[in-house]
Amino acid sequence: MEENKINPRKEWKRSARQVIKTHYILLVLVCAVLLYYGTEFGYVRANAQNMYQMITTHDIQFGQTLLKGFETSLDEPSDEVQSAQDAVLESLVNNDAEAGRDKADEQMQEYADGKTTNEITGRKNGIFAGIANTISSGRLFMILYDGFNSIFKDGRTASVFVILLDVMFSVAVWVFLKNLISAIARRIYLEARMYEQVPVAHVLHFRLVKRWIRASLTMLTVYVMETLWWYTIVGGVIKHYSYRMVPFIVAENPDIKPLKAITLSRKMMDGHKWECFKLDLSFLLWNILGLVTFGITDFLWTAPYTVATLSEYYAYVRAQAKEAGVEGTERLDDIYLFEKAEEQFLRKTYSDVEEQKHFIDEHRVTLEGKKAFFAKNFGLWFGSTEEKKMYDEVDTRRQQIVEDRAVIKGKIYPQRLNPLWLESNNNIVRNIRYIRTYTIWSVILVFFAFAFVGWCWEVGLHVVTDGVFVNRGFFHGPWLPIYGGGVAMIVVLLARWRSNPPAELVSIVVLCGCVEYFTSLYLEVTKGMRWWDYTGYFLNLNGRICGEGLLVFAVGGMAAVYILVPILDAMWSRLNRKIIIPVCIVLLVAFAVDFVYSTKVPNVGDGITDYAAYTEVEDAGPSAALPGSAG
Repeated sequence: MEENKINPRKEWKRSARQVIKTHYILLVLVCAVLLYYGTEFGYVRANAQNMYQMITTHDIQFGQTLLKGFETSLDEPSDEVQSAQDAVLESLVNNDAEAGRDKADEQMQEYADGKTTNEITGRKNGIFAGIANTISSGRLFMILYDGFNSIFKDGRTASVFVILLDVMFSVAVWVFLKNLISAIARRIYLEARMYEQVPVAHVLHFRLVKRWIRASLTMLTVYVMETLWWYTIVGGVIKHYSYRMVPFIVAENPDIKPLKAITLSRKMMDGHKWECFKLDLSFLLWNILGLVTFGITDFLWTAPYTVATLSEYYAYVRAQAKEAGVEGTERLDDIYLFEKAEEQFLRKTYSDVEEQKHFIDEHRVTLEGKKAFFAKNFGLWFGSTEEKKMYDEVDTRRQQIVEDRAVIKGKIYPQRLNPLWLESNNNIVRNIRYIRTYTIWSVILVFFAFAFVGWCWEVGLHVVTDGVFVNRGFFHGPWLPIYGGGVAMIVVLLARWRSNPPAELVSIVVLCGCVEYFTSLYLEVTKGMRWWDYTGYFLNLNGRICGEGLLVFAVGGMAAVYILVPILDAMWSRLNRKIIIPVCIVLLVAFAVDFVYSTKVPNVGDGITDYAAYTEVEDAGPSAALPGSAG
């Protein structure tokens, strides 16, 4: 015990290692986001940049590579990209739009010719490449300029609006997302040090307690103040350690005002700054190892280990400050981040678990025959609306019981005991319960909603990348059935895997890949033309499907199944069937008319079917490259 008092770092680090062992994957992922998008661990990004340069340039002069690596970081654009964006903005500042347009077009052409990329980071083809190139070349600025110029009929005013918009967007992203990641990560680490399970939804803790803006402003204030202090050098070092606890304070109580959070951190760190400096110094060998391994050990161990240890240190300093009666520590009132509530108290707080069980027993809807078959295997509901609501409500409560029981057993942080928690927050969670059934009318609306969104997506991409409006797709109406049909099929055909997200993800990739491949094949065989072509894309199969497209379907499909579709269904369930059914019928009739007409007169033209005819490559084999892009 005496040894721990002399050197408590050993105990902090031992506890940190145990936390990482229990939650390794979650904490590494959280730290990966913190490293890449956050404002901390710049040296890790520099180490990773070293590896990146080694791979892409095959530079064997290690010393030269290291020097280059520390000049940049992964969260900053390369000199080449930055110069293109800066050149365009500088041209707009000088009211020389044509020079900016020429620079953007020149950079886009270099991307198209592959002059500024290599095999690993090639950006010649694909949706992601088009978006990235449009932004990094500065072409997006020129598109915005043309839009504002058409409104104001004045180039100088248009330039000012583009510059202001760029500044406002960059500041907003930095303040309300990037700079807040530090506090979000601390929240997850604090929960992980006490509990066996940390639901991913807890990443949105600040949103659930409705303190996202307050927390963002606090983190902004400390950043500005510390930056100003760094101009005095010595003062910067001192204030860096004085403000060290602010992210943890925000993680525990995001309601605290910015200046009070800073003042509290300063008081808590009185007499502890040298101790914290030595704690940082104890990671020196790990940091050197990260330098040697080009950031690999930093990502996989050192960064998570450091944050976990600092979390233990915060708990220590917090306890010391409370014991000493430091003013302001009464605001550190989320006590169940640092101790577990007694099971009896949790049972009382979550007493409605038993009520939920009784509710389930009393209101269980028994399904038989075809109703049971479609509900269990396809998530489709055939029956009255009232029965469906009750069936879904029972399922929702059954899911909640599983999580609440884990809370009662002390395995999950008890959200209801958080001082800022409101009972109304449960409605946010309830609306996105993904284990539910859908009526055939709801599926039809899902189909048309996502078919329209897909159409807007592809049309919008052409507007951004090519500057022209193109009515994408085989049909003439504002819908792309492959998007709507894909989401509808995911919701219906993959219902059995919905409770298992990893299995759902794999199933989405397989299903969407098959649908897209055979749709492309059918259109080629019957119409002799292609409406999309992925030839030349990474991991493509006969130009019909590609890795990039499947990734989009996977991410979009998961977001649809677990967030978007449940929210839409919750909204539609409030509407009367007398409204929903006629709307669905009108949409189906319009779609049927479009289908018949498009079968005879398909939608063709530049940007739609400007690919080689199927018959022209028939003899060249399935691997024959076709010109054009997927659009």
